Amino acid sequence: MTDIDFLTSFENCNLPWDEWNHLSHLRMAYLSLEKYGNKKGSQAIITGIKKYNNFHSDKKMTIGYHQTITLFWINTVKLRMRKFDSFSKFKINNNDIFDFSYIFDFYEKEVLYSDKAKIEFLKPSKEK
Repeated sequence: MTDIDFLTSFENCNLPWDEWNHLSHLRMAYLSLEKYGNKKGSQAIITGIKKYNNFHSDKKMTIGYHQTITLFWINTVKLRMRKFDSFSKFKINNNDIFDFSYIFDFYEKEVLYSDKAKIEFLKPSKEK
């Protein structure tokens, strides 16, 4: 699926639920930031995830929308973005962030999975 088709599929909530994983989250974040810019892109990501999750509310969600996790990955993608002409080139140049456990270099699990972290952004609990 092309980047344009992927983002359209996500925005229309047509992306299959079983394909909504960490890779898809990062792809959507990259494409949204590329298409809309930092400020509007960040808002499109947050709104889009909530809309997508709500549309698929009949599915079993392990976490659901999580403010700290979402903003951590948005900021990580922003920091790593360069003018690549495709998501695949971005992925090749930033392969380390495609393992979700990368986030644990910055957060203790108890902090990241706290109720507070789910509803408001918490700064990283570890020094890197």
